Amino acid sequence: MRKFLSMFAIVALCGLAFVSCSDDDDTTPPPTPVTVTDGVFVVNAGTIGNIPGSLTYIGSDGSVTQKAFANANNGMSLGDTPNDAVVNGSKLYIVVNGDNIIWVLDKNTLKIDRQLSTTELMGEDKGKQPRHLLASGQYVFVSTYDGYVAAIDTTTYEATVYQAGSYPEGMAINNGSLYVANSDYSLGQKPSISVINLNSGTTTDIKDELITNPQSFAVMSDAIYFLDYGSYDASYNQTGAGIRKVVNGEITKVADATLMAANTNNGKIYIINAPYSYPATPVTYSVYDTTTGKTTQFITGDNIDSPAAIAVDPVNGDVYITSYVVDPDTGYAGYSIDGYVNRYTADGTFVSRNDVGVGPITITFNYNTVYE
Repeated sequence: MRKFLSMFAIVALCGLAFVSCSDDDDTTPPPTPVTVTDGVFVVNAGTIGNIPGSLTYIGSDGSVTQKAFANANNGMSLGDTPNDAVVNGSKLYIVVNGDNIIWVLDKNTLKIDRQLSTTELMGEDKGKQPRHLLASGQYVFVSTYDGYVAAIDTTTYEATVYQAGSYPEGMAINNGSLYVANSDYSLGQKPSISVINLNSGTTTDIKDELITNPQSFAVMSDAIYFLDYGSYDASYNQTGAGIRKVVNGEITKVADATLMAANTNNGKIYIINAPYSYPATPVTYSVYDTTTGKTTQFITGDNIDSPAAIAVDPVNGDVYITSYVVDPDTGYAGYSIDGYVNRYTADGTFVSRNDVGVGPITITFNYNTVYE
C-alpha cells in the first residue's frame, strides 16, 4: 500500500503546492508557420536576337541586384528572350523562348541547378519556342508554340506531353484540369481554350466568339477568368482586348484590359488597359472585385510611362507594375532601354520605384516560411 498514493492524496498535494504543479505543465503554444515575401524576381526579356535577357532581384529590405543570374553564375547569359518564371519549392524556373531551355535555379542563391532542353524533354517537333510556366504540386508545366504543353516532374525531371491548340500561352489548373490559352498567334482563325483532364489525358476545346486571342488565366472562387488580347488591324491597332469570365462553359466579358493580375485571397483582379493604337488610347488602371462585380479606379498611373507587366503579392497585397522608359529621341517606349518597376499598396498608395533591365515582362515572388 505504501507504494501508491491515492487520488485524493495527489489532489491534496497539488492543492498545497499549486504553483509547483502548474509550473511543470508547458502551456507555451508551438511556433506558428507564417509565409513571408523575401523578395521579387523581375525577368527582363531584352530584345530578340540582340540584347540578351536578364534577371533583377529586389529584396524585402529594398536592395536591388541587377543581372542577378549572371552575377550568381560567373557572368553567364540568361539567354535570348526569357519569357516567364515561377517558383516551385526551393527552385526558381525560368523559361527562355529563343533558346528552347528552362533554367532550374536555387531560388535563394540563384545558382544553376540544371538546364532543361524543351526539345529534348518533349521532342524536336513539340518543344520549340517555350512560352509560359505554371507550378502546381510536384509539377512545373510549360507551353510551347508547337501546340503542346508538358508536365515536368520536379523530382525526376521527366515530362508528360499533352497536345493543346494553336500557339498556346498561359495556363491554369482548376478541379484537376489544365486550362490552356491557345492564342492562335493573334491570327483569329483557330483561337480556343484547351481543357486537359490530367487524370485521363483527354482534351476538350472551348470555342466562342469572345475567345479571339487568349493569353492568361486567373482562377477565382466563383469562376475562371482569362485575359484576351483581342485582334489587330493592318496598322496593328489593337481592339477587343479584355477580361472574360467562364462559368459552366458560358463566357461573358468583364472589363476592357490588356494586362491583369489576380489576388485570389480577396477576389480582386487588378487591370491595366493600354491597347496598342495610333493615336494612343489613354491608359487606365483599375481593380475589379469578383465578389461584387464592381470596377473602381486603382491608380491614375501618372508616374508610369508605358506598362509592361503587372503582378500582385497575395501575402501582403502589394501590386507591382513594370514599365518601359520613354525614349527621348522618339517620344515612344524605348524597347532597348532599361525599364523600372513601381510598387503600390493594395489601396493604390505609391511605395517605391526600382530600376530593372530591358523589357521587364514577368514578375514573380520569392516566398519563405518563418515561425512566430
